[in-house]
Amino acid sequence: MKFHSNCLCLYYRSSQLRRLEMVYGIFNNRSMTDALMKFPMLEELNLYLIKISREEIETIGRYCPMLKTLKVNEGACSFQVRDTDEWSSISYNEIAIAIGQNLLKLKHLELIGNKMTNVGLRVILDNCHHLETLDLRQCLYIDLKGDLGKQCSQQIKYLKLPNDSLEGCPYIYNLSILDLFKWASDPKLFHGSKLP
Repeated sequence: MKFHSNCLCLYYRSSQLRRLEMVYGIFNNRSMTDALMKFPMLEELNLYLIKISREEIETIGRYCPMLKTLKVNEGACSFQVRDTDEWSSISYNEIAIAIGQNLLKLKHLELIGNKMTNVGLRVILDNCHHLETLDLRQCLYIDLKGDLGKQCSQQIKYLKLPNDSLEGCPYIYNLSILDLFKWASDPKLFHGSKLP
């Protein structure tokens, strides 16, 4: 079932909902959290260009015990900014750590464009033992050389790497800096259409 962000109120109507896909939305934490609490049968949650918080991941873990597939795709960038301070590392890994601590039954995880580092990825791999599919495309802050890359290849059946093509990803495009500025000023410009 696909919904636009303005239709969050419709979510409350079905406690039997098994699949939910949302594209581009800005929600306050309370409305998203309240909605997620209403879906105990949810098996698949797909979020494209929607920010999700640690609290919302915790809510999913508590109230959506059937969840097997999670897609939290933030978009792709053709550039990388490397912050080395401790605050950046904590904030970049917050969602990955929340997933690793709360969604232990996941089988399929897609995190296109996530800013996690090796710290967040390690928490996911160490705790989500049922994970079969892991999509790390455009996760530009992880380094899969060494033991972490070996763990990924041994533990995950279907692994997509940070530099793999985004072809076939709905709503996700390889954006240039100029495209990002255009999108930030008017997101409706790119709604439902491919970028140049």
